Formats: sequence, C-alpha cells, structure tokens
Amino acid sequence: MSTIAVRPTGKTDLADRLLMALLAVAAFKTRAVEALSRRIQAAKAREEGGYTAVELILITAAVIVVVGIAVVAIKAAVTTKSTSVGNCITGADTTNNGGCN
Repeated sequence: MSTIAVRPTGKTDLADRLLMALLAVAAFKTRAVEALSRRIQAAKAREEGGYTAVELILITAAVIVVVGIAVVAIKAAVTTKSTSVGNCITGADTTNNGGCN
C-alpha cells in the first residue's frame, strides 16, 4: 500500500482542504482496489480447487470411450479364440487333428 504525504502550504485554506479531500479519496480508492483485488484472488483460488460439471462430464465421457474400446477388443479376441476352439472340437474326429494346433 502506498502512502502520499503532503503538507498544506497554508496559502489558501480552501485549496488546502480540497487537496486533503482529494488525497483522502485517492487513499480510500487505493485501499478499496487492493481489498477488491485480494477478494478476487481468493475467489479464483477457491474456483481452481475443484472440477466443474463440464470437466466432470468430459472426464466421464473419455473413461466411457476407453472402456468401450477395451470391451470391443476383448470381445473380438475371446470370440476368435472360442471359434477356434469350437472348430477344433468339431473336427476332432477327422484326420489332421481337426485343424487344431
């Protein structure tokens, strides 16, 4: 916080009073601006602490997409392997080991 020190000149009483009034207003304004700035910084600090609803929705959507891709990949692998095992069992009574490796 800055402080302005002005001593009245004593030449004109009205001019000195106006000057002191202006300085008082300037000092009040400075303190008010500093206080408001501190409150804004505190509010921003509180806002940055957690996720907003939009961020949570985006995170949830990303997780759902990743899980969906994993399920599709696992399903394809299981289906392929189970088909291979089924074909091996079905062809077990034929020659060449039913195509099983």
